Amino acid sequence: MRVVTGLSPQDRLAIEQLIQRHAWLIDHGEADKVGELFAGEAALYGVGPDKIGRAAIAEWGRQRAAMSERRSRHVQSNILIEPVAPDAARGWVVLTLYRHDGPGEGSAVPLLIAEYADRYAREPDGTWLFAERRLAVLFGAA
Repeated sequence: MRVVTGLSPQDRLAIEQLIQRHAWLIDHGEADKVGELFAGEAALYGVGPDKIGRAAIAEWGRQRAAMSERRSRHVQSNILIEPVAPDAARGWVVLTLYRHDGPGEGSAVPLLIAEYADRYAREPDGTWLFAERRLAVLFGAA
C-alpha cells in the first residue's frame, strides 16, 4: 500500500486536537457537542450499538451528557497519525479509561484500556473531522 508522504505540522496538530477534544467533551459534561466532531456520514463503533451518521452520534452524545452522575477521564497516549490522501488520514490512539458512577471519588484503577482506530477527513473549509472511530477493548477491569 502506498502511503501519501507527510502531514503538515498544522494538520497533525489539528487532528491531535480533534482527538483530545472528543475526550474532553465527554469528560467535562459536554458530550452533547461530540457530534460536531464527526463528518456527516461518519460512524462510531465499539461504544454501545453502532452509530452511523452525525445525527446518531450526536444523539448518543446527548444521552451521555444526561448522565450527570457519571464521571470519566479518558487518558490518551501512543497517538499515531498517517496520511492516506491529501484530505484523509488514519490513526490509532491508546485509551486508558477511568470511570465512576455516583457520589464520591471512585477508584484510581482504570476501567479499561482500549485502542481507537480512526479515519480522519479534511472538510472543504480545512477543518479535520472524524470519518470513523472504532474502539476495541484490549484490557478490562478484573
